[in-house]
Amino acid sequence: MNESLNQLRASLAQTQNQLIEAEADLADRLAEINAFELEFEARVGHLLDKLEQLEREVERYNERIQIARNKARLGYAHISVEQQYRRAWQAPRAAAPTPPPELVSPAGEAEIKRLYRQLARRFHPDLAQDEADRAYRTQKMTAVNDAYAARSLVELLALAQEIDTIETGRDRSGQSEAQLIEALQAELRRCQRRLREIEQELRRLPHRPSVELSLEVKAARRRGRDILAEMAAELERKLARKTVERDMLKAQFDQLGPDQGFININR
Repeated sequence: MNESLNQLRASLAQTQNQLIEAEADLADRLAEINAFELEFEARVGHLLDKLEQLEREVERYNERIQIARNKARLGYAHISVEQQYRRAWQAPRAAAPTPPPELVSPAGEAEIKRLYRQLARRFHPDLAQDEADRAYRTQKMTAVNDAYAARSLVELLALAQEIDTIETGRDRSGQSEAQLIEALQAELRRCQRRLREIEQELRRLPHRPSVELSLEVKAARRRGRDILAEMAAELERKLARKTVERDMLKAQFDQLGPDQGFININR
């Protein structure tokens, strides 16, 4: 066998292994980011949603009180351009926060990562030998990624115990050496391109706002501070003040009399 063909196969195998490791590293980083974002939502995000809702209620009470005063003074319910704009372009209500996943023990987390890498080497589409093999691997790898993102050791174990149901292996005996080299070079270029894409994505991750905040939170924890608890406490104080403001405006609006009409504060 031509020496250059052997070298090309070895180079492709090495690049494929690097690609699998890089994608596993990316999956690890994304899982960490997702876990922090869920923790932030559970401890802080839902309070931000409540504050936003209260601020909308305060705005609506202020608006309707002003309309009632204009009606008393002018004889009709004048609505300012600014108020009409806010009504037309008011942002929709935020969706309910996603509940955080159950905490995974350090031992469980280590086993999840080990299984993920094992399954990535078994099912990774870049190791496919033909299109049928690639379609099979893509389907399995999607299930592996979903289980990994959910931190589901049970699902990963089930995938590891599955028996492959497709025969793989392409018969290249009819190809010339030049055709083999061309096919291997094309696959090597594709894997190298994907590897560069992953490396670029890994370099971009630290600039995501949630990543910057998570690093601050980790650094503060080492000093004995809980930044998320501090943020939650400050939001609770703001919620208390805004609730008082909303209740005062509601009482003021109620005093204007029933003829002012129903106020839909959630509009």
